[in-house]
Parts: sequence; structure tokens; C-alpha cells
Amino acid sequence: MSLNIDKQLGAIPAASAESRAQMRSNAGGWLTSGTDAQREAAQRMIDALDRQEQIEHEALVGELSGLDTAERVIRAFTVKPMTETEAKLVQVLLDNPGSTSTELTQALEWKAQSWHMHFGTMCADRALYLWPAPAAEHRNGKFYSGILADLKEPENLFTLKPDVAAAFEHLGLRKRG
Repeated sequence: MSLNIDKQLGAIPAASAESRAQMRSNAGGWLTSGTDAQREAAQRMIDALDRQEQIEHEALVGELSGLDTAERVIRAFTVKPMTETEAKLVQVLLDNPGSTSTELTQALEWKAQSWHMHFGTMCADRALYLWPAPAAEHRNGKFYSGILADLKEPENLFTLKPDVAAAFEHLGLRKRG
């Protein structure tokens, strides 16, 4: 990072996520081991990257606020397409509504209650495009699976939310049989 970073600062809005990550990493190095001038330039870079992220986040929130549930799900899975494993997570829930995590995991021929963990991660990875996860009732933290699925307690039965199921149908996943 040269000390004349104005050109680099001006390039931030058009920079790719990878380029921004590299800019942030380089600035972090200068912050810890640079001269006073280098540390000042590095802090300017980090502040500019933070401001750009905030601007883009606010624009995205504004854009998404006008979308209904199904449209947000479609957007989330269009921006970040499902992996093959994620498609299996959704498909097994579509095919087996009202099932426990253990039953869904067994239907996938996996071990333990791994369906719940992977489904929750899939939801968390797209939470920015969807909506906040509800608070977990039985532990400290968020219930990420609750973004896309309803949980019937005390039986712990998962079912895809109806608007979410409609969105997945639009994306090519529908209940089999």
C-alpha cells in the first residue's frame, strides 16, 4: 500500500469482494507493522472499506424491505445459489414435513442430528437477504433454522414455512410423490 492511497480509496466502490478483502488485509498489516504514515494510511483504508460496506448494507436493506417472503427467499438463493447438499436439506423437509431433526437426518442417511446443523447454517449464510433469526428458546443464541422452517414444540417437528415452500417451488424444488 503506497502512502498515496487516494486512488485506491476511490476504487473501493467498484472493487470485488476479493479485492476489498485483500485491501483490508494489506491495511491490517500496515496497522501493526508500518510507520506512523503507513498506519495513518491503513486506518483511512479500513475506515473507507467500513463506510462502503455500511452504504451497501443500507441500500440492500432498503431494496429488500419491499419484497414479500417468497421474493426474499428467491433473491437469497439466486444471489447465493444452493449447493447440492443444501438442495438435499430442503428436499428432505419438503418430502417429510412434521419430522424431527433426527428423522430428517436419517432420511438423508446421515448421522446424529446433522440435518438441523446444516439447515441452520444454510439459513444463517443467507440471513442478510432473508430476515433475522428468532431467538433460540432452549439455549443462548439464534435459531437459524427458524428463518425458513416452523418448529412445533414440544415434539420438535420441523415444517417448511408455506411462503418459503412456494419460493423453493419457484426455484425448482417441490414435494415428491
